[in-house]
Amino acid sequence: MIDSSDTKIQLLDGIEYKYYGDWIHQLESKGHWILYWEQINLVLKELKKGDTLLEIGPGTAFISNYLRSKGFQVTTLDIDERKSPDIVSNIVEYDFPDKYDHILAFEVFEHIPYDKFTEILPKLKKSVRKSFFMSLPRNQKIWLAADMIIPYFRSVSFTYKAKRRKISTDTHFWELDYKNYNLKNFTAIMKDEGFLPTKVTKQPQVVFFHFKPDS
Repeated sequence: MIDSSDTKIQLLDGIEYKYYGDWIHQLESKGHWILYWEQINLVLKELKKGDTLLEIGPGTAFISNYLRSKGFQVTTLDIDERKSPDIVSNIVEYDFPDKYDHILAFEVFEHIPYDKFTEILPKLKKSVRKSFFMSLPRNQKIWLAADMIIPYFRSVSFTYKAKRRKISTDTHFWELDYKNYNLKNFTAIMKDEGFLPTKVTKQPQVVFFHFKPDS
C-alpha cells in the first residue's frame, strides 16, 4: 500500500486502484446532498421490513446510517479502512459469500477497470435476492445550469452540457458517455448478466439504476 498525502493506492494484479478518504470529513456541496436524496428515494420505495442490504462504497456512511435509523440491517464494504466499513476489501477480489435482499453501489464501479466490473456481475447476481441499485457518473461538462419560473406556467430547468472526451478524475477508469461506454451498451451487458432494468433516472452528471435479478 502506497500513501501519498491523502491518496492511497492499492496495487492488485498490476493495476493501481487509487482512492481518497479525507473528503468524508468535510462539508459536501449542495449538489452532493441532492444526490443523497436521489439515492434514498430510489431505494426506500423497494424496501420491506426485515430486508437486508449491502452497501458497496459507503463514503461518509450517510446512506447506511439513514437506512439503519429506519430499522434496516445494512452491511458496508469498502477498500478504504478509514471509512470504517464492516468489510474491508477490494470488490475485485471479494467473493461475496453472503446473500442480501438488496445491494447498493452508488458511483463505485467507475473506480475499477470495465472488464473487472463485468467479472464481478455474476458474483453480484448470486448474492442479491430482490434489487440491485447503482449509479454511474456521466462524462459531461456542465457549462450552464439555471432554473427559471415562467409566469402562469411552471418552473423550467435549463442545462447546457457537452462531452468531456477525456476522464478528468484520476480515480476513474471509465464513465458513461466516454468512448463506447454508453447507456445502450451498458444496459445490454447488464441484461446479459441477468439484471433487468426497472428504472433509469438520468441526471446531468449521474445516471441512477434500479435492476431486478431475473429468476
